[in-house]
Amino acid sequence: MNLNEEAETYLRTKERGFLATMGKEGPTVIPVCFAYESGKIYSAIDRKPKSGRELARVKNIEKSPRVAFILDTYSDDWRRLSYLLAHGKASLVREPSEEGRAKELLLSKYPQYRWLGLDGSRTIRVTSSQCTR
Repeated sequence: MNLNEEAETYLRTKERGFLATMGKEGPTVIPVCFAYESGKIYSAIDRKPKSGRELARVKNIEKSPRVAFILDTYSDDWRRLSYLLAHGKASLVREPSEEGRAKELLLSKYPQYRWLGLDGSRTIRVTSSQCTR
């Protein structure tokens, strides 16, 4: 991900983003907790309650890795509105050391993961090819 310092700061400071994947029924957009490091956005498939056994985002990414990831800031003062939109490719992290680092980042950003735990969970990686701000 080729981002300027302002965009990287935006990614590091936002608490939630929205991941858009494409399935056979059309687009699926879900809010996700995420961490950013070195041009990669990581999101855990944690143990919070989910509907269904196989998640649509995972099925969609496996069939079509092209995704969009958006962050935004809303304000009643519309002069303060902002967003960052990244288009890129997503995949499940398969390398154990990268997955370990991604989970460290998520655990340090979200204290809730300390009691929820990330053991046995999978991690999605988004690598952007284009960013708009």
